[in-house]
Amino acid sequence: MGELILCNRKETDVPYYLEQNMINIYSLEELNWYILNHTEYLDDSFVSDDLISWIAEELKDLELAGQLKEAVRKKMTLAKKVRLLMDACGFCTKKEKDEIEYALAEVENKSEIECMKIRADRSLMNHRYVMAIREYMRLLQKEEAGKLAASVIGNIWNNIGVAHTGLFLYRDAARCFKKAYDYNNNPACMREMEEAWRMAAPDEKEQVYEVSEELQKTLEDIHKQWNDEEEVLEAFRDVLDKKKYIYESNGRWA
Repeated sequence: MGELILCNRKETDVPYYLEQNMINIYSLEELNWYILNHTEYLDDSFVSDDLISWIAEELKDLELAGQLKEAVRKKMTLAKKVRLLMDACGFCTKKEKDEIEYALAEVENKSEIECMKIRADRSLMNHRYVMAIREYMRLLQKEEAGKLAASVIGNIWNNIGVAHTGLFLYRDAARCFKKAYDYNNNPACMREMEEAWRMAAPDEKEQVYEVSEELQKTLEDIHKQWNDEEEVLEAFRDVLDKKKYIYESNGRWA
């Protein structure tokens, strides 16, 4: 995990394997570390029979295992079950516990698509770009994604582009921003696309020309919409402003 964690309770020789992130957990403190740092990936399958058995048999914490079994029997929310795990260990501060419980409660009663979007957004916000891309792509492959508004799909592709930029994959980022614009017609995505192409291949004129044609069409559309010269000039300045980078402080995301 790359971090030193002080364990005040029993540490086992038999780890609990968290398959989603391919992590072995050896103590309750490490489990709480995982909860704190991967909150967005916790779902109802997290507090499983296997986890409860591991806590009882390997950590020898029969009291906590019993509390979790009772919580499962009563069909308590994931937020409440995770709170039991956090309260059994002094790893997280009260503020952290409250924030995690709130974050988990936020996704309760939401659709699978909504939960996936929230998880992906949080991963992007926390600079976990690979996880964010993976979750966004899983979302787009869902049958229900076909019912989303074009603007929402465009925002998702924009966020995928931001994540690729965070990984310095500028060519892929440019293609994602182009897809975003195709869906949401947001001129900001056009600017991001051109900037990504410039960072990827500043000397490849064919690609820049392709982008410039897209910008020209946008400018023409703007010109048709406004008759006032000052408004047109301001719109042109906005679209042609290529000095701004794609995102500030690790990305503009929607």
